[in-house]
Amino acid sequence: MARRLTLNTAGIKSPLDIAEAPAERAASQPALDQDRDSGRSASRPRAPRKARAGKATRPPRRADGEADRPVFYGGGRPLQTAIALEAGHLAQLEQLARASGLSLNAIAVAAIHDGLPASAADARHSIVEERAARTARSARRVEYNLRIPTELRTRVDELTRDTRERLPRAARADLVNAALGRSLPRDGQAAAALVAAFARNLELACVL
Repeated sequence: MARRLTLNTAGIKSPLDIAEAPAERAASQPALDQDRDSGRSASRPRAPRKARAGKATRPPRRADGEADRPVFYGGGRPLQTAIALEAGHLAQLEQLARASGLSLNAIAVAAIHDGLPASAADARHSIVEERAARTARSARRVEYNLRIPTELRTRVDELTRDTRERLPRAARADLVNAALGRSLPRDGQAAAALVAAFARNLELACVL
């Protein structure tokens, strides 16, 4: 009869002992992940995050890519233009011309440009207010000849024409007097500064 062989399993673990128990594996996994992360951090330092940019400080850009800048209407040949100026504005212009040593025309042109509304809607509002105020105070107007740059007069007429579509009696003088009422300087020094700023913008417009 054949002899039966018996395998001695002393010191040999059961195949079920090769893998970790689920509970032990779950407990050890966070530590392993932490060790792995620590090793990766030590070998490859993480690049610092860039600070989030705040609001842009550069000027807005138009569709053509050029930076926006205020529109200047001081160019072109001066055109002699008869304007019905309010007597109070004309008297103030004469005083400013004496105090600053500048011409009345230079101060008037710079003030008209500075006080001109930026849009047709603003111009319409200014003209309506000017006409209402003139009626309320019975302001007298005096016709005076100003030499206004072509671009500035064209812009005044454009804004007046847009307003005239809703207010047929709107006139160029209404918009001019509204602009003067908003921007006439308070003294000779302020008048000199306003005229100097206008001249500087004219030079920049010729260069740019």
